[in-house]
Amino acid sequence: MTTTTLNHKKVIVTGASSGIGLEVVKLLLQQNCTIVAAAKEIGGLTPDDIQLFAYVGDLSTQEGIDQLFDFALDVMGGIDIFVANAGFAYYELLGSPDWQHISNIFNINTFGAIYSAQKMKQLHGDRPYTVMCTASGMGILPLPGYALYSATKAAIRGFAEAYRYELNSGQHFKVIYPISTRTDFFKNAGNSPMPWPSQTATAVASALVKGLGSGKRDIYPSFTFRLMNTLNRIFPFALRLYANHEHAKLQQWVQQKHREETFK
Repeated sequence: MTTTTLNHKKVIVTGASSGIGLEVVKLLLQQNCTIVAAAKEIGGLTPDDIQLFAYVGDLSTQEGIDQLFDFALDVMGGIDIFVANAGFAYYELLGSPDWQHISNIFNINTFGAIYSAQKMKQLHGDRPYTVMCTASGMGILPLPGYALYSATKAAIRGFAEAYRYELNSGQHFKVIYPISTRTDFFKNAGNSPMPWPSQTATAVASALVKGLGSGKRDIYPSFTFRLMNTLNRIFPFALRLYANHEHAKLQQWVQQKHREETFK
């Protein structure tokens, strides 16, 4: 399996103000990478004039991503690696049809990552580069309450499997599949209960950065998830039992939300 040095690479990391993205930035700085950290806000970043540049913009639009690439090329002179980490989740029971609600999550979780991959291919032509996309274990084993989120990540998985055939030698579209990560992700999804099992953002970021330097196409930071995935292929009823448990948690969450709204 081939390995690639990350030393002095020029990298874009999206969703970089907190959580996994912020930890990835920290690790890449230790490898002497020059980084454009992109997010809606600066968050925990401390930009400097040498290695770390901040881009604040809307990455759910074509214009925002085009501007990100222009900015990165201006300050770094090139882009070797693109880490498409930006994204969010809804935790919900799907109600009335709402096109905009669906578009909002697909725009950043799916369309932005795919469009960025195409931008990297256009930029490099036949030359080597790497795109790393943060998907989710829910793109493989979906959970109740996360129907749209699971769909956005399953779409990334399907895209990756087919798109890799279009790439030249030395060009990579890698996907990492974290499980529940102990960040504000679930709080921002609607104060949703965190599914089991879970792991830290540092553990996911470490696996992601190691994956960038390895020959692996798909990265699974959690051994427990890999075991669950294997068991599900052998004993499909195991996931149904797990999903039923998560469905009960969803119903409790819905009831709690109803009580809170009733007593407002």
